[in-house]
Amino acid sequence: MNASSPDGVFVLPEPLLEFPSFLVFQVAREARKLASALHPDGLRAPHVAVLACLQEFGPSSQKEISERLRIDASDLVTLLDELEAQGLASRTRDLRDRRRYVVRITQDGEQTLRSRLELTRKINDLLLAPLDREERQELLRLLLKVYAHHDPDRVPARIAAVK
Repeated sequence: MNASSPDGVFVLPEPLLEFPSFLVFQVAREARKLASALHPDGLRAPHVAVLACLQEFGPSSQKEISERLRIDASDLVTLLDELEAQGLASRTRDLRDRRRYVVRITQDGEQTLRSRLELTRKINDLLLAPLDREERQELLRLLLKVYAHHDPDRVPARIAAVK
């Protein structure tokens, strides 16, 4: 076994570093570490995604949120319970169909979302520090291109068209 370790730091096996998918996973891991260190409110990415969804698309049924964000329905219920407990979202019975709930973002939720998105920009700046502005734009463009190829209905056409 070759324990490649410059300056006492263990490095990853070189064959893995040939795979962009492996590197994307590693960079995502670094992003999660930065986020957990900088976000004291306990909200995770799925919470922020639900808030962003509600802000962007307005009041929605739990089913619509679940399908849009591809969050399992039972996991979404837990997320919504946590968002409601913090006063960031509210659920009320749909007046047209009493079997379902309508979920809305609250004013506190909107403020929290703005704050989290600004902090996410800072996290991205830290994460992508080795890249200049043009390289960051190119990375974003390439990631969107790959994602839109695999799931074209999930990326708005005006964004997917930027090549």
